[in-house]
Order: sequence, then C-alpha cells, then structure tokens
Amino acid sequence: MKPNLPSFLRGLIWSLFGLIVCFPAEVVAQDPFFTHFYGNESSFNPAMTGFRGALSLVTKHKTQWAGLGVAHFRTTNATLEESLPCSIFDWGLNIRSDREGEGLFKTMDFGFRLAGTIPWDLANSRHNLRLGAGLQWSFKGIDYSQLRFSDEIDAKYGFIFPTNFVPPNDGRSLWFFTPSVGFTYRVLLDETKTKSPTIQLGGALHNAYGIGDNQLTGNEESILQIGTNMARRLSYFASVEFLPYYHRNVFLAIRPMVLHERQAGISYWEMGSRFSVNRLLALGVYYHRSDSPAAGQNTDWLSFNLELGEVLGKSNRIDLGFSYSNSFTGLRNAVGPILEFTLAYHIADSPSCRWSGYGDEIPYGNRIKCPTSAQTPGRKKMYESIWYKTIHQN
Repeated sequence: MKPNLPSFLRGLIWSLFGLIVCFPAEVVAQDPFFTHFYGNESSFNPAMTGFRGALSLVTKHKTQWAGLGVAHFRTTNATLEESLPCSIFDWGLNIRSDREGEGLFKTMDFGFRLAGTIPWDLANSRHNLRLGAGLQWSFKGIDYSQLRFSDEIDAKYGFIFPTNFVPPNDGRSLWFFTPSVGFTYRVLLDETKTKSPTIQLGGALHNAYGIGDNQLTGNEESILQIGTNMARRLSYFASVEFLPYYHRNVFLAIRPMVLHERQAGISYWEMGSRFSVNRLLALGVYYHRSDSPAAGQNTDWLSFNLELGEVLGKSNRIDLGFSYSNSFTGLRNAVGPILEFTLAYHIADSPSCRWSGYGDEIPYGNRIKCPTSAQTPGRKKMYESIWYKTIHQN
C-alpha cells in the first residue's frame, strides 16, 4: 500500500493553492523580471529563500533590447540568504534596481524574506512543505530632464523653452508595499536509493495586498500619484530531477521544469530542462512564451544557459552563470537578445546559529544517500546538495 499525505497537510496545500488562485489580476504595470527561474528562485517564490544550504550572496544583471538603440534597459538584483540548520526557518534580504528607456524609468525594491519548513517521512520517502513570505517596499521614478514636452518646442529653433510641467514628488512615486506569500512542496521519492528522483512544485502570490492608501502600507505605484495600484502577480512552477547516471561519485542530472506567471493580463510560460554534472557544470535550454491578447501578437523566444561552479576548500563555493535569449517571433529583428549574468558566493556556515550557541557547521553531507539532496539532522529540512564534491573528497 502506498503511503498517503496526512489529511491536514493535504488540506493546507489545497487551501494555499485556492487562496492564490482566487486573487484576480488587474490590467496595470508589470513587475521587473529576470529571464529564468533558476538563480532567481526566491524572487519567484519566497518559500525558496535559503534553500541552498549555505550563507549565499547572489548577484544578477540583465541587459535587454539593445537592438532598439537605447542603452538603458538594465535590471540588477542582489540577495543575501542564510540557511539555518538549527531552526525551522531560513531568511534573506533582496535589493533590485530596474531602469528602462530614455526617461530612465526606474523601479527600486528592498525586501526581507522568511521561509519555514514542515518536514515528514512516509516509508522511505522524505517530504518538505515550505511556507514563505516576503515584506518588500518599492518606489518608481522618471528622470524628466531626459524627456521633451510640447510646450518646450519652438517651431523654428527647436527645444529652447523650459517646460511648465512640474512633476509631483520630484518625479518619484511614494514608497509602496509589495509583499508576497508562497509555498513549495519537495519530495525525495526514496532516500535509500542513490538515483532517487526529486519532485518539487510551488505557487506564490506577489503584490499580495496593501493596507490602506498611506505611504509604506499601500500599494499605489503611480508616479503622478493618481491612484494606480500594483497588479497582483501569480507564479507557479513544477520540476522533476532524474539521475540517469551515477558512478564513483560522478553523476549526471536532468531537471525538466515548467513555470507559469500571470500579471496585468499577460500570461508567461517558461519550459525546458537543465542538464548538470555534479552540480559543477550545467547546460539549460528553455522555451519562453508571453501571451497578451491586447498586443495583437504573441512573443516566443529561446534561451540557452551555461552555469559553472567550483567548491573551494571545504566551506566555500563560487558559481558563475550566463544566459543568452533571443526571440524567434514578434519583435525579433528590432529588440535584439537578452543577456543575463550571475555571480554567486556560498559559505558553509550559519552565523545566526553560531551566535545563538547552536553551532555553525552545515552538516548536510551524507544525511541522504541521493547526492542531489541533503538534510539537516533533527530538523529534517532538505536542501540542494551544493557541497557534494567537498563531502566526497576525503
């Protein structure tokens, strides 16, 4: 007989799923975005905060639409996340800057994320339900000095008059609240088998709510302060990781994944697979699709990822990533490719646990036989096994 998920946990998962689905989307502006789910996991879902089993600093930079001749479409993100083996919680901080167009339309995000884990075992399978929340504040702005208005135009001599337009708040919106909530469910099907598959799925709601219309608690994003609120963004993903080959501590992993997001009337899909060797070399190919009925034409593009990682000694790891994306429909001849770069540094240490007197080492090695997953003793939290090479060097 196959083990069943406990009824109260099954009900909790469906309740969270229903809560997310029942929030309608509004037709207003979209959030800044990165091309891929991998490397941006906690930005897509706060329940993924601290899932690597390390103290991690991750920076990402994206440049896009160079074909338009405008050099100001840039997005940069930095996250600091800590896995806590002595607690059920993990936490993180994030900063994101997005700049677009000649007017340098910018969005700045500052946030704190927290994720907690509910673990359980069923026969030889290991299960983790992670619940996460993000408290984030943002503002938007435009550099109006880069723009021209009709009252500045002289028919004979050009732009010689100062504009009479005075932007409120010096061209900046008020601070607004953009919180998020999410869940993930991760299961290692058979922890006694080296090549056991791992299944993971999750859902999240971003810009979940605002409290009143005040600065810091409301979610009005309008630079002109005309009452426009941020649209809610729904995000779902599912992935399965297989190990078709394992021999002498060398393994090959294949991880197909599908991601769906919806915001402001636009439906976005990402589908593809990543092929990796020992969490040290990975290649990915993904198909992307963005549907917007109002735009009249859909946009499809392909992306190719290369990721390199190296474990330094026994407690440090560095990862580099590069992604090339180009459209093959819609505006492919005008906008040019999207380039995304990643630099990550991980430390096998938990300062919070060490300072609290519970010890600072990350004891994830050899806790689960499968080399792609690791587990803390006692808490039974599962993480990505990014320290696998170090574990088997001795």
